[in-house]
This record gives sequence, C-alpha cells and structure tokens, in this order.
Amino acid sequence: MLSTRTSSRLLRVAQQTRQYAVLTPSHSSLGYSRKGDQPAVAPKVQRQVSKTSQGITVATVDDLGPVGTVAVVLKAGPRFESTEAPGAAGFWKRVLVRNVPGDNITRTVRETELRGDTLYTALNREELIIASDFLRDNAVDAVPTLLEQVFNKHMYPYEFLHTRSAVVEEAAAATAEPTTKVLDALHQAAFHTGLGNPLFPSAPATKALKQSDLFEFAKKNFTADRIAVVGCGISHEDLTSLVEETLAKVSVDKAAATSTTPAAAKFQGGELRFDAGPKAESHFAIAFPSVSFTDASYPAALVLRALLDGSRRLKWGSLSGSAGLLASAATSKTSATAFDAAYSDAGLLGIYLKGDAGEIKTAAQKAVSALKGVADKGISEEALKRARSIAIVDAEESLTRDVKVAEVAKRVLSGADIKAEVAEAIKKVSVADIQKLAKQATSATPAVVAYGNLQKLPYSHQL
Repeated sequence: MLSTRTSSRLLRVAQQTRQYAVLTPSHSSLGYSRKGDQPAVAPKVQRQVSKTSQGITVATVDDLGPVGTVAVVLKAGPRFESTEAPGAAGFWKRVLVRNVPGDNITRTVRETELRGDTLYTALNREELIIASDFLRDNAVDAVPTLLEQVFNKHMYPYEFLHTRSAVVEEAAAATAEPTTKVLDALHQAAFHTGLGNPLFPSAPATKALKQSDLFEFAKKNFTADRIAVVGCGISHEDLTSLVEETLAKVSVDKAAATSTTPAAAKFQGGELRFDAGPKAESHFAIAFPSVSFTDASYPAALVLRALLDGSRRLKWGSLSGSAGLLASAATSKTSATAFDAAYSDAGLLGIYLKGDAGEIKTAAQKAVSALKGVADKGISEEALKRARSIAIVDAEESLTRDVKVAEVAKRVLSGADIKAEVAEAIKKVSVADIQKLAKQATSATPAVVAYGNLQKLPYSHQL
C-alpha cells in the first residue's frame, strides 16, 4: 500500500505542467504547456489560396512550424520557349538573382547569409522558381527579396555575358551524368517539342541568345496571371500582406495578347540513341503515355508506378529487394525501376534500366511484358493493397519543403485544388482503374532512349 507522502508526490507529478513540441493554433510554434501525459492532437495543416489586387495568386500551406519557405513560381519553363530563342528559360534560372537598381547583389547575398536564410532558383519543364528558406520571423526580409528579383527589369551587360558562359558550363556538367541526359532525351522522344524542349540548353543555343531575347521571354511569361507566390510554414495573412506591400513598389505586367499559350501536349513516341563506348554502363529508358496531375486518374497512375517499381525498399530480402512487378527483370548487374512524370496536360509512365549491356534486352522485354500483363489480366486485390500503400508512402516521403511549394504552385497555376488529399484519393483506386491506365499506356508506341554500347542495346521494335 502506498504511503500518504508517496501518493501525494505521484499526484503532483500527474498534475504538473509539462513542455511538449506539439502544435496547436493557440500556442507558440515552439512548444506549449499542458497537464497530463497524453499529447494533444496536432492541428490539421491550414491551406489557403487568394489573389492580390494585381492578380497574382498567393497560396499557403501552414504547418505552424518555426521555419518557413516562400517560392515565387512563374509559369515560364522551357515548354514556353519560342523556336527563335531556345534556352531562354535556362538562362533566366541562372540570372534571376542579380543586381537591383540602387543596390547590389553582394548586399543581397550577404544579408541573406547573415540571417541564416537560403536563396536559390530552380527550373522544371513548366515552371521557373526562385525561393528562400528562413526562420518565421525573417519573412519580412525574405519575401521582398524574392519579389524584387523577379520584377527587376534591369540587367547589366557584364551580368549577361558572365551568365552565358556559366549556363554553358552548367548544362555540360549536368548532361555528362547519364541519367540526366537520358531522362531529358526521353521527354524529347516522347513529346518532340513543348514538354520535349531540353531542360539544359545546348551551347550553340545559349551562345545565340541576346539580352533582348530574354526580356521578350519575360514580357510574355512574367505576367500576373502566370505567377504564384507559395508559402510553407507562414500564415496566409502575413504572406499576403508582405506580397501586397512589395508589389506596390514594383511594376507588374498584366496578361497581354502576346502571352504564351502553347499547344496542348501530345505524346508522339520515338527513339534516341547515344553511343558511350563498349565499356560504359548502359542506361535504357522506356516511356508510355500517362495522365496529367489534374486528371481524375492521376492517383491511379501513382499506384501503377508503385505496382511496377523494382526499387530496393529494404536492405535485406530478395536479389532485387522488391516485390514490384519489375523485380523479375532485375539481376545482380541490372536494376529495373519505374517512374512517373506528370504535367499540367500530359504525363509519362516510365521504366528505367541500368546495368550490363548484355542483359538490358532481356530485362526490357520482361519489363514491358509485366506492364502488358497488367493491361491484359489485371492484378489481385492483395497486390493492389500493397501498391496503394507504397504509393502513399512514396508520395509523402517525397514532399520535402522545396518540393511541397513547387507542387502547390503547379496546382494553383493549373486551377487544381490544393486542399485535395492525395492519400485519400489513392485509397479509392480500384483494380479496374489500374487496368484501364495500363491498357492506354501499352496501346501507344513508346518513347525509347538507349545510352551505352549501342551494338548490344535493343531497338524499340525488339521490345
């Protein structure tokens, strides 16, 4: 039996105030006080979208954490480049952070470093991004810095000339990596133009660009209707206020008749081959048409990729380390993985093989047969359940802070709902949904890229 003193001490312990880093809307983002041992339930992430008075979209995903990320995302990727000035988007990625009239880039960079923030640019096929990570209290400095760079209409000649050589070197370094080169070429084989435009412009294209080409590209694409300011870890009211205050000091172009309206993406299919010599590791990629991220079937596309993928998920286990359908195509020398690439009006479902040139042909035939097997026979409920679980885990695991703001931006710029829960949509995918997508994919002529010893690597008609 407990003594009176012991009972009193235990009662005080049970009632004492404790500190937990669990967030609620009514407390500090660093911690809060409560009684008892059971943690409170963390609040749901707050998602909001609005428009500024200038017509720019502002979207936030506030998880109430101490660190925030804000990205200014422009619908100005390589897809929207003109045939007269290819490479403009890649050039802008490199020169977007530069001297502002009345100030200089040294001050901008140094002050960003002293605050402990980051400042970076990124480019994908449809969007150009400038972003910063910062402590929540530093938003008042970080947000104006980003917007001032985007709407800076001044460029010194030396900035243009210095950037041109840097763009050439960056593209050469990136495409020297086989996977990057193959995936870039795969889009060219699949779409030819538009989404097939290269992420890394060629040296001749870059050297042919003039400053006037860059500003013409900006005039068509840096307009209010094509810009989204996206925040993660910042309140919607705070971000909107900072954006409005900064935009009042700069000139924002409205949508004009010259605004870029590209043709709808259309999967073409085709084949590209790159000789890397007899000793090089071989890379072989196959792409089939899929759906856009705005399509109702997109969750099914994620599940189909998870069903196929032969990536190793455990340190132990079978030779391939996977129960995916592509595991049968993998060997100790050759890996087989599946991937998806979704855009605003099109998508790709891909198979990527890497390894010994002598094994690639057999592995590719097995991989294509696995996809055709799904189209012809469907899958079991047990396989579907496992694939749905993998798709949810992979979707959530990939959402790093920079990926999250980019995903939100592309959805708001395409008119999609940012409040839709991907996990819930994936749980509703059926066997019929998977089989339908697989049939659509296999009915088209695939896009194929081969890199390595071309005398051993197969042609598309041999698959």
